[in-house]
Amino acid sequence: MAHLEALVPEVTAYPYSNGKRTGSRVKFPDTPAFSSMNKPSRFEGDITDLEVTGEIPRDINGTFYRVQPDHRYPPMFEDDIHFNGDGSVTAIRIKDGHADFKQRYVRTDKFLKEAEARQSLFGRYRNPYTDNESVRGVIRTVSNTNVTFWRGMLLASKEDGPPFAMDPTTLETIGRYDFEGQITAPTFTAHPKFDPDTGEMLCFAYESGSNGSDCGVDVVTWTFNADGKKTEELWFKAPFAGMIHDCGVSKNWIVLPLTPLKMSLERLKAGGNKFAWDPNEDQVYGLVPRRGGKPEDVKWFRADNGFHGHVAGCYENEDGHVVFDLTVADGNVFFWFPPDGEQPDFAKRSRLSSPTCRWVFDPKAKSGTRYKASIEWTTNGEFSRIDDRYVTKKYEHFWQLKVDPTKPYDFAKCGPPAGGLFNSMAHYTWDPEDEGKIGTEDVYFAGPTATFQEPVFIPKDGGKEGEGYLAALKNNLDELRNDVVIWDALNLAKGPLATLHLPLRLRLGFHGNFVDHRDIEAWQERRAGELGPVQPAKEPLPWQKGLAANGTM
Repeated sequence: MAHLEALVPEVTAYPYSNGKRTGSRVKFPDTPAFSSMNKPSRFEGDITDLEVTGEIPRDINGTFYRVQPDHRYPPMFEDDIHFNGDGSVTAIRIKDGHADFKQRYVRTDKFLKEAEARQSLFGRYRNPYTDNESVRGVIRTVSNTNVTFWRGMLLASKEDGPPFAMDPTTLETIGRYDFEGQITAPTFTAHPKFDPDTGEMLCFAYESGSNGSDCGVDVVTWTFNADGKKTEELWFKAPFAGMIHDCGVSKNWIVLPLTPLKMSLERLKAGGNKFAWDPNEDQVYGLVPRRGGKPEDVKWFRADNGFHGHVAGCYENEDGHVVFDLTVADGNVFFWFPPDGEQPDFAKRSRLSSPTCRWVFDPKAKSGTRYKASIEWTTNGEFSRIDDRYVTKKYEHFWQLKVDPTKPYDFAKCGPPAGGLFNSMAHYTWDPEDEGKIGTEDVYFAGPTATFQEPVFIPKDGGKEGEGYLAALKNNLDELRNDVVIWDALNLAKGPLATLHLPLRLRLGFHGNFVDHRDIEAWQERRAGELGPVQPAKEPLPWQKGLAANGTM
C-alpha cells in the first residue's frame, strides 16, 4: 500500500518558492539560521526543581533572566536571519540551593498580530517595506535583545523599537512602556546603563527622529532618576546613519560607539537589507555630556575601520580622560550584511580577530580627533560583563566569552558551531596600578562538544569587586540541549560549582541579567502600595498618529 504522504504531495512540498513563503503550512526554512541549536524552540512553560550536578551556592537568591530570538511562525523570507526572531524570555529562579525554570514570549504588538493570523506578517529584518499590508502602522519590534530590571518591572528591548514591560515573577507581558508618557521616540536601546550610586538609568536611541525606519541620523540620550522621572534629554545628529548598539557611562559622560554598518532608505524600499558594511568608513565614538549638554557639546572621535562589540567598563581617570573598554573586530562580524554589491562571506568572518581595546578619550579634544587604542588585548572574545556595582567606576575584573581555536572541537558530532565557537569562558583583570597594562587571564574550556552564551555576574553580599558567582547557558551541541553553569567568578579554571540541567534546547540568546530577589520583593511592595501597578503606554506613538491622521493605517 502506498504511503499516505505520497497521496498528498502538496502537503510535504517545501513551502518556499523563489525565497518567499507560499501557502499556510507551518514549516521552517532548511537553512543554517533554523538548524542545530538555532532550530526554533517555540516553547513556553515551567519546570520546578531542575536537576543539578554539584551544589548551588546557598547564598544565591534571585533570578537569572535572559532573552532569545525565537520565531513563533516560519518567516516570510527563506533567508531570514536569527536576529529577526520573536523575543522569548527565560527566568531561572534560584533559592536555597534549588532552581526553577520559566519561559515566556514577549507579547509585542507584532507577536499578537501574527498569533491572530497564525502566520508571519512581518518581512525582512527591520524593513517595513517587506511587510504584509495588513500590519501597516503596527510597531514591528520583537524585543529580543536584552531584558533589564527597572522599578519593579522587566524591560524586554531591541534597539529598533520601544521596550515592552513584563512582570518579573510571572513573565506576563504588561505592554509597551513609554516611561509614563515621558518619551515618544520610536526606538530605544537594548543596553541601558544603571548608575549604582545614583540609581539613574542612562539610555539612548538612534534612528530616533521619525518612525524608526527612516535610516536617519537622529540620536537622543536620556537620563531617568531613581524615582523614574526624566531629568535629561539631548537630541543631536550622528556623522552618518550607522548602528549604535551599546554604550558606556562614566561619572560625567556617555560614550556611543558608532559602527560603520550603514543604513539606506533606498535599499530598504527596494526590499533589501537594513544595513551594509562599509569597509572604507571609520569607527566613530560619540562623547556626550551626562548633564546639561547641548548638541554642539557632543564630540565625535574617529579611528580606523573596525566593528564594535560589547562594552566592558567605562570611567574617568585622574586626568579627567574617559577610559572606555570594548571588543573591536577587524572586519564585518555581521557577514550577512555585506558591503553593497557583494555576497555574504562567512569564511572571511571566521578569520576575524576581536581584541579587547582600551580607548582613552580627552573630553577637551576637538571633534574629528583621531585615536588609536592604547591597549589591544588579544582576548579573542565577545560579550564582556563586569561587576555592575562598578559601572562608571575604575574597575579591575571583566568576564568574556572566548574563542580558543587551539582546543579540540568534535565537528563529526556537532557540525558547525551555531553562533560562533565560544568554547571557553574567561575572566580577565586589568593591572590595578597601571591602566596602561593588562593583568591576568583565567579560563574554563567547555569541552569539544559545547559552547557558552553570554554570562551574568552575581555579587556576594558585602563582597569586594568580582567576589561572587558567574552564570551562563552552556550549549551541548552533541545533544542539542542546554545547561546553566555556575562558577566562582574569581576561579573559573577550577570548574563549575553547579550545573543545572535543562531537559530541552533553547535557542542562542543575546543578553540577560541577574536580579536579587530582595529587589524584586521591595518593588512588589511599592507597586502594591503608593506607586501602583506598572502603567503601559496609553497613547500611540507620534508616527502612528500621523498615519492614522492621513488615513493610511
